[in-house]
Amino acid sequence: MRQEEYLKLERKVEEVNDWRHRPVNVYTRDGHALVSKAVTTDRDLKVAVKAAVDAIGGVRKALQPQDRVLLKANFNSDDAYPASTDLGFLTAVVEVLRGEGITNLTLGERSGWPWMPTSKVLRAMDVFETAKALDLPVIDFDSGPWMEVRLGEQARWWKGVAYHQSLKSFDKIVYLPCMKHHFLATFTMSLKLTVGLTHPVEMQYMHADFDNGKTDEPMYLKMIELSLPVGPDLIIMDGRKSFITGGPDNGEVVEPNVILASGDRIALDVEGVKILQTYPRENLIQAPVWEMPVIKRAIELGLGVKSESEYQVISA
Repeated sequence: MRQEEYLKLERKVEEVNDWRHRPVNVYTRDGHALVSKAVTTDRDLKVAVKAAVDAIGGVRKALQPQDRVLLKANFNSDDAYPASTDLGFLTAVVEVLRGEGITNLTLGERSGWPWMPTSKVLRAMDVFETAKALDLPVIDFDSGPWMEVRLGEQARWWKGVAYHQSLKSFDKIVYLPCMKHHFLATFTMSLKLTVGLTHPVEMQYMHADFDNGKTDEPMYLKMIELSLPVGPDLIIMDGRKSFITGGPDNGEVVEPNVILASGDRIALDVEGVKILQTYPRENLIQAPVWEMPVIKRAIELGLGVKSESEYQVISA
């Protein structure tokens, strides 16, 4: 989409409300959040995905057969994995969930600018074809309708944000992030995935610091507040390949060969960043992870664990 077209987009909402989907993390043990790591080098992808989820308590700990479940993947651009969700990974997740009786699944997605419209990205990435083969409904969030959700007093940068109205129709949400460096946001994993649930016009304000040099309005701190009303019931992150520089659409590729699972966004992203930090490069993730502004702000907003001592890592 050309910039002039993007800037002409209108933000129309059907309602203003205080909607929330902030589930309590059920993937805990003895008061500690759980993060699993399943190595993928010597086993089938579907087996690794299932092992990662089973290690933290299993699919049924968060999802039940009667639940209407939204899958939020990462089709920000029409670039190949790890820029975008690998269709083999998406297929493996769908098969694992259905194997546990979770059959009412829908993929919802909104791509980023300049790659949108989302339909163009999904078509280029063969998402529609794969979804048809899986009998998996797809919602293109570009088309609306939208609802403005008041973020509340914790938000510094936003009063209300437009989220896709269909979110109200789902009982559970599963995040399926990639694990990669981001040239503006430092990294993009589960915490940043929420951006794809919002109206594309919101990105104009979110990126204003980058476009206009407003260093007092860092994009990544505005981004993290989008998670105030909504969070996942389960996260399964594909870390088989990652960008260690650049991102989100291209960069130097490394192969950690892991699948991570958790119910806690901060714990999962911290572990993801720590994995990327084992590949020293000139990039934006050289600081100690708990000192990164994105993580510190996420903690302030109550989006997950507050320290290393509050979660446990399990090999799957």
